[in-house]
Amino acid sequence: MQFTKTDKKEMPAIYAAMQENFVSDELRDYESALAVLDDERYGVYRITEDGSEVGFICLWSLGEVTFVEHFVIYSDYRGKGVGGRAIDFVCEKFGKVILEVEKPEDEIKRRRIAFYERHGFTVNPQPYSQPAYRSDSERVPMRLMSFPCALEDFDGTVKRLYDAVYHVEYSASGGAV
Repeated sequence: MQFTKTDKKEMPAIYAAMQENFVSDELRDYESALAVLDDERYGVYRITEDGSEVGFICLWSLGEVTFVEHFVIYSDYRGKGVGGRAIDFVCEKFGKVILEVEKPEDEIKRRRIAFYERHGFTVNPQPYSQPAYRSDSERVPMRLMSFPCALEDFDGTVKRLYDAVYHVEYSASGGAV
């Protein structure tokens, strides 16, 4: 399995896949998705295995923790262990990893959480919402999952996440300010 950092010329296809796999409230607009590539803490990586492109992952380096912003395995490769191998690789390489998941309100969302739990992630019990990416989008109630264990400093980690990724201030009493 290989992870190859993309550049702006590869973003049209990546962004189209993001739109197919995430609701609009969970995405930046296209211009912002291009602009964020200039942040040295951020990278979009194409995932290939046995010569085939199987998906992509968007990662933020936030000091001692790596944030998985978006992770997609293309439909032809789902159910074949590819996603598990990819997330295991990320966890092995970076050690401390966090990601957001939607609340377990339906079977697909419960299965997604169970997938990450099988790969060593823990659902943190504290309330969490993904801040709005755009002025025309809403905050998304979610759960924050972490590897290899629950976050010792949940508020500090979320503060760094909100600052770097969403450019909003975090209030421990209620999320984004």
